[in-house]
Amino acid sequence: MSQVTELLDKARAGDPVAWEQAVALVYDDLKRIARGVLGGGQGTLNPTALVHECYLRLDRAGADAVQNRAHFLALAARAMRQLMLNHARDRLAEKRGGGAAHTDLDGSADAVATEARHLIDIDSALNRIEAEDPQWVRVVECRVFAGLTEQETADAIGESLRTTQRLWADARARLAVLLAD
Repeated sequence: MSQVTELLDKARAGDPVAWEQAVALVYDDLKRIARGVLGGGQGTLNPTALVHECYLRLDRAGADAVQNRAHFLALAARAMRQLMLNHARDRLAEKRGGGAAHTDLDGSADAVATEARHLIDIDSALNRIEAEDPQWVRVVECRVFAGLTEQETADAIGESLRTTQRLWADARARLAVLLAD
């Protein structure tokens, strides 16, 4: 049993400090994941901001909602997906600006809007494939939105490495079809 899992067990048993200790142990992993997902972004949603927002979402549910380290990272992946999607929608709304005149001196607003639309398209495709196979979505969240390795993803979704590799290949293929439409 990992140290994080032990701390989560203590937190569920009523130890008020154990939850914070468990979060501290996975904080570096969350920062690594956020840097990978955002490419070290320095915009309004940077890795630190993403991790802190993710923590606030996970903290609301507390240790009772988390089984172990792998489950913690899987939940973080889902939270990061939702946060990034919300951020993308907000960026598109800013770009529209309610009719106000905007001057884009370096073309970065168009790049941001394109990236935001792409993320929204991916989310829409994920929502469609969830009806076909919810495991595909869990794998994509772990691999894309949390940057987990194949083995970490397998641990997070409770499947063997080989099954996870197959699910990842199937999900990528299905997403490619949906995104090509």
